Amino acid sequence: EQELYKFIVKLTKRGLPPTRQIVQNMASKLAAERVSDSWVTRFLDRHRDQLLYKWANAINAQRLYADSSEKYI
Repeated sequence: EQELYKFIVKLTKRGLPPTRQIVQNMASKLAAERVSDSWVTRFLDRHRDQLLYKWANAINAQRLYADSSEKYI
């Protein structure tokens, strides 16, 4: 768990906060077996106070269009 924690902190400091899927993939790689979605949730809950993470959210279509309207005209 400490390696996963370090990975999350490193990405966040670089301005690339990991998604839940990235956390799950890295945890699975470290554990050498697939970890479940609920494991990721429990991990994040256990480390909530220590992690200053901002979850990356996919930009919705309206925001994308508003930001890039010139590209679509």
